[in-house]
Amino acid sequence: MDDIEVGGVLRDLRHLRNFVVTVPGKGRDNGDLRVRISLGLHTISTGCDRGGHDLEDENGKPRRFCEDRYAFSLGLPELARRMIEQNYFCWGSIDRNRAMNYAIIDIAPGRVRELTDGEHQVIFFYLYPCRQPEADVNLVITSCHAREVIFRHVKRRFNMVPLLRTCLFQQKRIP
Repeated sequence: MDDIEVGGVLRDLRHLRNFVVTVPGKGRDNGDLRVRISLGLHTISTGCDRGGHDLEDENGKPRRFCEDRYAFSLGLPELARRMIEQNYFCWGSIDRNRAMNYAIIDIAPGRVRELTDGEHQVIFFYLYPCRQPEADVNLVITSCHAREVIFRHVKRRFNMVPLLRTCLFQQKRIP
C-alpha cells in the first residue's frame, strides 16, 4: 500500500516500505549482518470496531488511521537505522494480547543515564531469521505509540546488535 485516503486527505505510506540496514563485521564469519526492517500498519493506526475503520492490518483486523501515530511513523525508518547502527538498548515488553516483544525508545546509548520516567514514544518490535537472500534477520516494528515508562521497572536491558546476532546464530524468533 503506497497511500491511503482518510477524510478526503491522501496520505503517503511509502515510508513504511521494507528496507535493509547493514551492520559491518557482525554476521557469519565476520561478514556483514543484513537486517531487513518492516514497519507494520499499527505504526499509523489504532484498533477499532469493524465499520468505523479506515484500513485492515496484516491479520485482517479493522484499524482507524491515527494522525499522531502517522506523524511519528514518518521518522521511523531513520530511527530504525539509528537504533541498529548505534546499538540502542531495549527491553522485553508484553502487549495486550500477551505476546512478547521488545520495546525501545529514541535515546542514544551515551544518554542512558539521562532517562526520566514519564511518557515516551515507545517502539515495539521482534526479530526472526530472514529466509530471503536480501537479509539475514528480519526486524518487524509492530507498533509505536506514547506510553508511560518507569525505568526502574525495566529489569533487564539488551543491546540491539547482540540481539540481532543471537537471532542470526540461533535461527529463531526472539523474544
